[in-house]
Amino acid sequence: MQFTEAWSHSWGTTSWDYYYYSGSGSLDPIELCPAWDLPYGHAIIPALYLAAFAVGLPGNAFVVWLLSGQRGPRRLVDTFVLHLATADLGFVLTLPLWAAAEARGGLWPFGDGLCKLSSFALAATRCAGALLLAGMSMDRYLAVGRPLSARPLRNPCCVRAACCGAWTAAFLAALPALLYRGLQPSPDGVGSQCAEEPSDALQGLGLLLLLLTLALPLAVTLACYCRVSRRLPRVGRARSNSLRIIFAVESVFVGSWLPFGVLRAIFHLARLRALPLPCELLLALRWGLAIATCLAFVNSCANPVIYLLLDRSFRARARFGVCTRAGRQVRRISSASSLSRDDSSVFWGRSPKVNSASAW
Repeated sequence: MQFTEAWSHSWGTTSWDYYYYSGSGSLDPIELCPAWDLPYGHAIIPALYLAAFAVGLPGNAFVVWLLSGQRGPRRLVDTFVLHLATADLGFVLTLPLWAAAEARGGLWPFGDGLCKLSSFALAATRCAGALLLAGMSMDRYLAVGRPLSARPLRNPCCVRAACCGAWTAAFLAALPALLYRGLQPSPDGVGSQCAEEPSDALQGLGLLLLLLTLALPLAVTLACYCRVSRRLPRVGRARSNSLRIIFAVESVFVGSWLPFGVLRAIFHLARLRALPLPCELLLALRWGLAIATCLAFVNSCANPVIYLLLDRSFRARARFGVCTRAGRQVRRISSASSLSRDDSSVFWGRSPKVNSASAW
């Protein structure tokens, strides 16, 4: 029986082992290269995932709450920001599951159904984020570089259609994770990992999807970034500040996901035997991908922090939104409590001006 080489890898975790792979589709439990875990990885990586979850969940939820409840006309870029925050919110919701698996040495404790669903959610939200940022970059380039000729394209209907197209493409690209990922036996046979089936066809498909849903959007983002940056001295101060904030969001995304994309592509090529690597480089690739995965996952909590630190308009709208919604709640309580004059005076105090002043 002729043996070829393959990896068994869990996408959401960093558990790797290098085995002989038979052409009949069975794995022979003979290690080709020693597989050493990243030092202290099973403690540091879950801690980073949980920290990203603790920051990203309230941060992205607040952005969604603020922009979805906004009254009146919405800026075109706000539509992209709303969808991007929704994608990041869906991403961070899966992080506790992967943190728990990582803390158990890569073993998945939540069953096959959650393995498939969390893998699908992770892939779909990652793809949606990359495509939405590419769309935002193109919108900013059209606004700065083609303000007149692109005016028919820059309207709320087209922006909503672009966001829906990004989500549709992301869901389609994530279907292989839903169909072909599941519980696979761990190398030592003591449990199961959430991983894809070992198949050359799936590795080729994974490489293709990586190019289409990460490399291509990153290339579009960088191209638009370079073109718009040349025109920054010509635009007004307000628009320049807005562009710099968007550039910060896109730069953080590129810096977070580009190392993961490069190392993941090398992983696919190595597993397809198109890029044979010695054991030393395989170990470096394994550790590098573990670190790059953490960096990419932590990106899901970065955008709300950028908005709060750099965007004075966002901070002002956040304060106004909180105060406005608090005022609406006060008015509803006041209306309900007005059924009893005595109860109203007890609730609001003696001065009737408190009620009107609290609704600011």
